[in-house]
Amino acid sequence: MGMYTELDAAFDLPNLTDIDVKIIQYMLDEGPELEESELPNHPLFKTDRWDFMLYSWIYYFRGKPCYVFRYDDIAKTHFLTVRCNLKNYKDEIHEFLDWIYPKSEHEGFVGYYRYEESDDPTLIYFTDDGIEYKNVA
Repeated sequence: MGMYTELDAAFDLPNLTDIDVKIIQYMLDEGPELEESELPNHPLFKTDRWDFMLYSWIYYFRGKPCYVFRYDDIAKTHFLTVRCNLKNYKDEIHEFLDWIYPKSEHEGFVGYYRYEESDDPTLIYFTDDGIEYKNVA
């Protein structure tokens, strides 16, 4: 069956293009099919599970997966909050974070991921220098 990894994160995304919005909607199972020519040249889109990773889940983790993706007229930005769990065999979580990082506000803690056999999460921080991961244990 394979092991799962949980991702729980929230992003402020002021730098999304129209195609980025379409891709995120598709990844949340809310958007129309995408043509391969629409996909950016990024390692995320070469993985096996990128297209359904943001709404993927298994009963192993408590609660249900959920997400909110919306545009706020006052803040003039998109917000994405997601909780999902998936088989992270091709490092889909790190590839997703690498893809979304330049589209976000780079300010501190954004969430965590946790492997199925671990009680301790790995914390995710966006900084001006890139993405930082901190093990809790």
